[in-house]
Amino acid sequence: MSRILLSTGNYAEIPYFFEKTYVNLYSAEELCYALVENVELLDQDIVSDKLARWLDEQCGLSKLAHALYGLVNQKCSVSAYVGTILEYIGLYPVDVISHIETIIKNSAGMNPYERQKAKADYMLQNNRYVIAIERYDELLLKLPREEKKIRGEALHNRGVANAKLFLFEHAQEDFMTAYRTNGSMESLKQFLIARRMLDDDKKYVEYIAEHPDLHAVSLQVERAVEQAAGQFEMTDENRMLFTLRVCKEESSAVSGGVVQYYEEIEKLTASLKGAYRESVAR
Repeated sequence: MSRILLSTGNYAEIPYFFEKTYVNLYSAEELCYALVENVELLDQDIVSDKLARWLDEQCGLSKLAHALYGLVNQKCSVSAYVGTILEYIGLYPVDVISHIETIIKNSAGMNPYERQKAKADYMLQNNRYVIAIERYDELLLKLPREEKKIRGEALHNRGVANAKLFLFEHAQEDFMTAYRTNGSMESLKQFLIARRMLDDDKKYVEYIAEHPDLHAVSLQVERAVEQAAGQFEMTDENRMLFTLRVCKEESSAVSGGVVQYYEEIEKLTASLKGAYRESVAR
């Protein structure tokens, strides 16, 4: 079923030129989208009578415009101004608006690269891994070489996103590049974890043997893997698998017992696939 979006206000005859991205906006919804998608670019320049006047004269949103006029006179913060617009238009849910306001507040002293990384981090934290990778790609392409700290962190977090998508080959490359960029031991540890997931046991052991300098870190990796395995044993999925396995063994001689086992396995697999699809949804 298609999602229906109700328009707030009029469709503008004269567009608002959004200088941050050099695009023309024709509706309040387009404005909200531009604000949210480019939150890392927002600064005090957005707090102006010009935008309020456009919403008033072109979109017919006089009530919102007058609220914005008052905020401009009070020399309000960027987060208060943008939050007022987003709340009034109602295109996004309350939790998203709250997060956007938090990003703006936290980015008050950030440069544009730090703001863009914050937005990519938000996508990663909310399991939007594909979009997060795209954001990190965009950031790394434009990031100056001297910004080593941000580059290392962006590479590491892109590695996390790739690992979440089971793209361990890409993940290990990101983690190693991050380690070489800023010397983060966490990145080196995650590199070995990704490599362990990618290689079979024999190949992984051979790699560690060829790199004795990684032995100490590899011990940390083994402890982390053992801990993860222990945590999985406590999950509902593992308990269900154990129960099904017992049922299969006990009912293998009963007609339909094995068939039921594979039916339940298929249901569990479908559930896990559904959760995975949601995590990569655009």
